[in-house]
Amino acid sequence: MGASPIRASIMNKRKYSLNDSFFDKWSPEMAYILGFWFADGYMRHEKSYRIVFSSKDYNLLEKIKECLKSDYKIYKRKNGTEYQLVIYSKKMYKRLLSLGGERCKSKKIAFPEIPNPFLKDFIRGYFDGDGSVFFTKYTASKNRKIYKELRSNFTSGSQKFLEELQEILIEKFHLTRKKIIPCKNSCSKKLGYGTKDTLKLLKLMYYPNCSIKLDRKFNFLKK
Repeated sequence: MGASPIRASIMNKRKYSLNDSFFDKWSPEMAYILGFWFADGYMRHEKSYRIVFSSKDYNLLEKIKECLKSDYKIYKRKNGTEYQLVIYSKKMYKRLLSLGGERCKSKKIAFPEIPNPFLKDFIRGYFDGDGSVFFTKYTASKNRKIYKELRSNFTSGSQKFLEELQEILIEKFHLTRKKIIPCKNSCSKKLGYGTKDTLKLLKLMYYPNCSIKLDRKFNFLKK
């Protein structure tokens, strides 16, 4: 028997494949991609339900596509430095809303409720989207020697998100309490850590055999 007219119409309307139940069940991959979307994604609903993932790293968006079992295309933005994966799904859109997502979220998003086993994956996803890790040099005031230090930052337009993230990092992972400060030349805020806490954070997030990650940040563990 052939497909019903209604089902055939739906199948023809959706041009690309997608597991639109992906966010229905918790897994390390699901938590990671949710965290990444909280950092570098947005949602829109005008004529259609649109979910967007943005990154300068094309390969990471390919990994996300693979997890979503999708063949939606990845586009290069007009600015020439960033790529976007745009998904159309009413079901996935509404599921993201139930998980704490919202439109125009950058300045008002809160840290969502994440089951404990998947916190490190969500945090890694967010960090791969809106975090940074880097070496910096400074001159000591006592001996005038130049030292090299490893540092990391989480950034967000939402003070509330960073405050709630920090409480989790203190309570669950024993990081030091830090002051959340404004970013230079930006309306965003940042939560920053020095060498000791950064190493602890990297080992927490990029644990052995974590399934999906941004390689250039993971590689700081080797350095």
